[in-house]
Amino acid sequence: MSYLIRLYEAEDEQEVVALWNLCLSRDEITLTTFRQKIILDTNFNPRGCFVAVEGGTIVGFLLALCRRYPYFDVGLEPGRGWITVFYVHPDSRRRGIATEMIDRAERFLAAEGVREIHVSDYTPNYFVPGVDLDAYAEAYQFLKARSYTKHQNVYSMGRSLIDFSIPEEMKERFRLLERAGFRIEIFHPRHTLKLLEFLRKNYPGDLFRVAQERLRENPECDEILVALKDKEVVGFSHFLGERFGPFGIDEAYGGRGLGPMLYYHTVEQMRKKGKHNLWLAWTTGRAKDFYHKVGLQVLRRHEIMKKMLDEGVDE
Repeated sequence: MSYLIRLYEAEDEQEVVALWNLCLSRDEITLTTFRQKIILDTNFNPRGCFVAVEGGTIVGFLLALCRRYPYFDVGLEPGRGWITVFYVHPDSRRRGIATEMIDRAERFLAAEGVREIHVSDYTPNYFVPGVDLDAYAEAYQFLKARSYTKHQNVYSMGRSLIDFSIPEEMKERFRLLERAGFRIEIFHPRHTLKLLEFLRKNYPGDLFRVAQERLRENPECDEILVALKDKEVVGFSHFLGERFGPFGIDEAYGGRGLGPMLYYHTVEQMRKKGKHNLWLAWTTGRAKDFYHKVGLQVLRRHEIMKKMLDEGVDE
């Protein structure tokens, strides 16, 4: 039976989401999430959203996009695009469906001026921070065969908070930091201006967005903590439910123990609010080593993949 690749239509949503939850079992979504994070994304472009149809049934889906509107201080990121999700029904694989969808996505992105495609570190509405090397190994091998290469390894991490406590040696380090003028406070509206200034300067983009959106929802949000040096904000942490992050320290104060101080105080606040577990969606490099030292374990392994498009890609 032959298949057809066409552009996504509004009437497809229920079939697309049902197939998503069948194919991406570690990353199930609801119709509401699909609408919020795809259709209502300001960068959504129907010309970059494809479905594969076979016998009147949707058997594949792919979403590709690039920025149509500037994203805070990182702007339009010209020349960069993303494939944020793709999947094919298990019974329809190895028949060229994914290859044709990828081909169409690359042509679409090339026509938009993209020369570097990432899978899939798109913010703010990513679904997985790269390809899950364990759950979606078949997709990983498929992309490698399509000349996608490693950009970065990223990890999801977590831990139980049931037996959490601050080690005594850490408490002593924190006392020394307090004597040097550092302290950790739960967010208060008086911190708003300095917090946003700190994030705009040190972490433009997604950290700034998260803080701004949470404070719009609740200007007295007690799931944000700040690190202070005298009266200046030099660090920021955030959690939402049991999800920890984002988290960041002014690099000028790195290596002094301020990161652990902010982390442990944040976890204490999570426990006070009745959280039994902590997990973070993705981290990498030295940050992964930091989280491992404070008791987190790797839950999932992802690889952000990339491909450079040739100037001569057919459009």
